[in-house]
Amino acid sequence: MSFLGRFLVERGVVTEAQLEDGLRFQRENNRRIGEVAMDRGALTPGQVLAIRERQRDDPRLFGDIAVRERCLSRRDLDALLFLQKVQHVYLGEALLLRGHISREGYQALMGRHYALGAQGKLPLRYLQDFFADNKVAETLFAALAGAVRRFAGQPLEARDIGAPLDWEGFAQRALLVGRVPDGRTLEAGLGFSASLEAALAAGLGDAAGGRGMDAVFDAVLRDCGDLLRDASLCLAEGRVDRKRVFDRPAGDGLFVRGIAPAGEAALAVWLEERAG
Repeated sequence: MSFLGRFLVERGVVTEAQLEDGLRFQRENNRRIGEVAMDRGALTPGQVLAIRERQRDDPRLFGDIAVRERCLSRRDLDALLFLQKVQHVYLGEALLLRGHISREGYQALMGRHYALGAQGKLPLRYLQDFFADNKVAETLFAALAGAVRRFAGQPLEARDIGAPLDWEGFAQRALLVGRVPDGRTLEAGLGFSASLEAALAAGLGDAAGGRGMDAVFDAVLRDCGDLLRDASLCLAEGRVDRKRVFDRPAGDGLFVRGIAPAGEAALAVWLEERAG
């Protein structure tokens, strides 16, 4: 699921068919770093396969493992990453190239969605890369949905992507805190309504070992880390913070409301600004 794509569909900017066409264009044109390395002759297919197998138990990025194993030099890796970045097609660009959206309309929508521009927040280009294409927000929601499915036996559907959340409506809350590959802090606010909390508690039973909702939040963090490694990403120093309050301005984050038969869940993702 692409949160950016869902946002554009919900606002009637593109149709479901146009979104799927843009996503298909992305899949056909974007390549993982291992594929780029093979195309350039920097790695053999056997080396790429071995590194991917290594990632099953190693939280590091594909390139970091390749350098550590002396398959690539740091200079070679930087060159490959630059080439991958230059050739990467973002979802918005895919929709533009396929003629499904105008450049002016897309920029205006994204400016409102992330409340950037004059506020001096993160560059739009970076947010597209990190949230829409590297799928960190989608991965966090997938981990949240996985916990609801595992402990409450219910599906969780994403709704109201981008709309600010009223955290007072979520009885159980926590922050997931960690560092993204470029060293900046990533925080994700998680919340469960009282009714969904009750369904989760009923499903936990003795499996939580008396830890209650802490076990649910820990499961989300663990699953998120596993899913990110599958995508050749990592969340370093990941932890759950149940004491801090949510004091970030609404315009700074990406917000998603989840709907399950028993109640609602919430996700908000904030990313630290670059220094300078």
